Amino acid sequence: MFPTDFIEESTETTAEEVGNDFLFDYTTGQHIMSNSLLTECNEVESVRQFIQNVLRTKANAYKVYTTEETDVFGISVCDYLGQRTLPMGYVNSELKREVTEQLLNHPYISSVSNWVGKREKRGLEVSFTVTLSDGIIIEETQIVGG
Repeated sequence: MFPTDFIEESTETTAEEVGNDFLFDYTTGQHIMSNSLLTECNEVESVRQFIQNVLRTKANAYKVYTTEETDVFGISVCDYLGQRTLPMGYVNSELKREVTEQLLNHPYISSVSNWVGKREKRGLEVSFTVTLSDGIIIEETQIVGG
């Protein structure tokens, strides 16, 4: 009556579950091609592109990123970066919170740490460390809102 064989479900995320990503050059705005074919990303390159997408996307600007009405992708604090009415400490802490929440939604990212934000003429320069679930560490530095 009861099954004798139990199959344990794996909690590991495979590339098939996440999908295939193709290399994108953010300076030229084009995908990278090799022999007339799109170049696929490895795991680290895919995470780097996800980080870039989070930092470059205004919150709720593109419905393709959301699956439900409550989902939010991107950062909303970039609306306030050019204004002098809010203290930069507040903007930096909100940006840290929003970016960290978004990055932790990626199945390969286990933590975000070492956040540093400083005011630049054209935005806020942020740098932080992303640790992947397999222990790989990615250092990221980017100007947000510039």
